Amino acid sequence: MVIACNSQTPPEEFFKGLNLISTNLSQAKKEFKIAYQRDSLFHGTPHFLGVIYLREDKPDSAIFFFNNSIRLNAGNVNHTKEMTYVRLIDTYLNQIDFKNAFPIAWKAYLIYPENNVIVQDLKDVCLWAFYINYNGLDSTYLSSQFKQEYIVNSVPEEYLIIRRIRISDNSLSFNSQRVQRIKKENYDIINCSYSENENPIDIKFMINWDMNKYFGGKVADTKSIYEDISNPIYERIGALLVSDSKINLKEEINKLLKTE
Repeated sequence: MVIACNSQTPPEEFFKGLNLISTNLSQAKKEFKIAYQRDSLFHGTPHFLGVIYLREDKPDSAIFFFNNSIRLNAGNVNHTKEMTYVRLIDTYLNQIDFKNAFPIAWKAYLIYPENNVIVQDLKDVCLWAFYINYNGLDSTYLSSQFKQEYIVNSVPEEYLIIRRIRISDNSLSFNSQRVQRIKKENYDIINCSYSENENPIDIKFMINWDMNKYFGGKVADTKSIYEDISNPIYERIGALLVSDSKINLKEEINKLLKTE
């Protein structure tokens, strides 16, 4: 990874931490802490401290350091600030904290509207809020950890889940899809790759709707959820996205913000 900043040379311990982060997390943390003490103004150090705290399952500490990194990173060299925003949004989502995930994702989108990952993250915050709160989707599926199977109420939920899964810190890429009968239940089996050096894997989604009655799944009444002004904006936008994935995201969010 290339790290650069505005005429700033990171402390030696920062690079030691980078070299150790994949092999010795504890020692890497020590090096980054020393680097942070020596230079508290370099944005890269709090970013990677945030990464380490995430791996230690300490999200509050991770959030603190990601926010600090964003504050310090004025130059966004090599898109580093954008990457930190993505990690911060992801951390809030893992906490099922839509209330904080949405404003951060919205802010990042306004600054970096051409960043497709941030655009998708903003949409996904709203979609997860809708599907969990109104369509019965299991909130534990927000975890990036791969599960043996998932119970879904619609096909779009399957792709929402696939975007969350990480295997060896790699995201999944779609290969193929098939319907299969397993133990008297219907399953959507989506085959995905995550590494050039590993065999593809099957993601199993148990279909929790009557396939003869509903095409593509059963979804809550999006119109009533969108029109209920007592619902948070992210839930209302989620309902709108479910009914029409091609909405003008910025225009629709601004419309609702003006009515608050």
